[in-house]
Amino acid sequence: MKRLLINSSLLILLVATFSSCKKQIADAYPNPELQTTGSMSKLFSGMFLNKRMRPSYWDFATFILPTTGAFSQMTAMPASNKMYIPSLSYTENRWVDFYAGSKADDNDYNYVGPGIMANYREMETTYGQLTADQQTQQAIFLNCGKVVLYDQAAQLVDLWGDIPFTKAGSLNTDRVVNPAPFDDAAAIYDQAIADLDKLNSYFATAQLSIETQASFKRADILLGGDLMAWRRYANSLRLRLLMHTSYVKESTAKAAVTAMLGNPTQYPLISDNTQNAVVKMSPTTLKSDIQSALTGSPYAPAFLLDTVMAANNDPRTDVYWDAGTKGMKGFATNGTTTDYDKGGFATYDTATFFNNYNIPGVIFTAAEVSFLKAEAGERWGVGSPQTDYENGIAQSVGFYYSINQSAYFSSGTWPILSTPSGTVISAFIAKPAVAYTGTSQQKLAKIWTQKWVNFFILQAGEAWTEVRRTGYPALPFALAPAAGGATTPPQRLLYPATEQIYNPDNYAKVAAKDKADIKIFWDVR
Repeated sequence: MKRLLINSSLLILLVATFSSCKKQIADAYPNPELQTTGSMSKLFSGMFLNKRMRPSYWDFATFILPTTGAFSQMTAMPASNKMYIPSLSYTENRWVDFYAGSKADDNDYNYVGPGIMANYREMETTYGQLTADQQTQQAIFLNCGKVVLYDQAAQLVDLWGDIPFTKAGSLNTDRVVNPAPFDDAAAIYDQAIADLDKLNSYFATAQLSIETQASFKRADILLGGDLMAWRRYANSLRLRLLMHTSYVKESTAKAAVTAMLGNPTQYPLISDNTQNAVVKMSPTTLKSDIQSALTGSPYAPAFLLDTVMAANNDPRTDVYWDAGTKGMKGFATNGTTTDYDKGGFATYDTATFFNNYNIPGVIFTAAEVSFLKAEAGERWGVGSPQTDYENGIAQSVGFYYSINQSAYFSSGTWPILSTPSGTVISAFIAKPAVAYTGTSQQKLAKIWTQKWVNFFILQAGEAWTEVRRTGYPALPFALAPAAGGATTPPQRLLYPATEQIYNPDNYAKVAAKDKADIKIFWDVR
C-alpha cells in the first residue's frame, strides 16, 4: 500500500492567434462578423478552449510548477541562486493568454487558445449588433461569459495587482488598438462582487426559448446549460472574492457574506461534489499532456507530504503521491519505467496525475466553499464552522478519489483506489493537528491549512493567494543566496516588459508599484 506526495495594447496578437489556429477552430468557431446566428454561443464555448482553465503541459511546465506551485509549496523547488525569481517571458505568456490567447506551434505545446478578454469583448460587440429580441435570448451567453471573465480577471489581480480591465480589449470592440489604463485592483474586485450579485438575480429569472436553451446546453462546456449551476458558481465566486477582501474591508465583507449564508435560497452555493465546476474534455479526443510537465518536476515537497499529510495519516496521501522506495522502479511512461523514486523520494501519483488523461480543469469545488464558510463562521459567528470545516475535508477527499477513479489511461493499467470510509476520514479529522479544537486563531489556521491542501497543484494559484492572504500554513522557505536576486518568494509578479514598451504612458502610472515586494491589496495581515 502506498504511504507517501494585455493589456489592450497586446490584443493585436489576437489577429495572429485566430489566423494561426484557423485550421483547428475555424469550423467550430466562425468569424462573428460573418455570422448572425450562433456566434455568441461559439464565442462563449471558445473561452473554455483557453488552456489556462484546464490542465496542459504549457501551463504546468512554464507557470504552475515553477511559480504558483513553487511559491505555495505544492511542488518541490530545486535550490538555485534565482529560485524566487520567476521567468519574465513565461509570466508574460500567462498575462497575454488572459487577454489575447496564443497561437499554436508545430508541437502544439504552447497553443493556449483564445484569450478570455478577447472572446468576451467579441461577444459584447456581437451582442450589440443584435436586435432587442435577439439580445433578450443571447444575453445568457454574455452573462455566463461575464462570470468566467470575472473569475479569470480576479486571478490576474491576485498575481499582479492593478491590471488593464475596463478599457482593455479595444481591438475586439472598435477594431482599433488603444492602450488601456491599469484599473485599481480593489476596484476590479468591487465591480466583480457587485456584478456577480446581479448575475445571480439574472440567472434566477432568465427565461430561455427552447432553441436558445438547446444552443446554450451545447455551448456550455462547463455546466451543461444548467442555470442553477451558474447561480451556484457565480455566488461561490462572489463568496471567494468577499473573503479575499475580508481583512481589508471587513465590515463590508461581513455584511455581504452574512446575507449570503443566511439566505441559501436566494444565494445557492456549490455544496456537493456533484455540483463542482470543472472543465472536462473527452480523453479520447483531447490528450492530457501534463505528464511531460510533471516528469520534469515530479517530487513531493517535504512540508506538505511529511509534516502535514503523512504525519496525520491524511487519506488523500494515496491519491496525491506514489511512495518513494529505494531501488524500486517508479511510474511508467508510455510503457517504460523510470527511476524518479529510486532514491526514495515520493512523486505525484501515477494513476491520479502522471498517466491520467482525464484530469479536469478545476474552476470551483464544494470543498473550497465549505472552507470559506468555515472561515466566515469562525470569525463572525455565522452558521456552523466546525461542520463546514469537517465537510470541506470529506468533500476534498471524495473529490480527489473521484479523479483517481475516473482516470483514463492511453496504455497500461494502474490500481484504482476506493474512497476511504467515513470511519477513516473521521479518524483523520480527530488527529490533534486537524481536529477543530483550540483558540479561534488555531481553528482558523487549521481551516486555512486544510484549504491549502485541498487546492494542491490543480489550483496552485488559489493556494498561493491564500498563503499570502492568511499567512497559513507558515511555510518553511529556504533562503536563496543573495547574489543574483531575491532571497525569499515574491509578493506579486512583475509586469511584462511589453507593457513598458507598448503601453508606456499607462505603465508609468503603476511603475512605482511594480516591485516584487509590493503586496496585493488584500494582503494586510
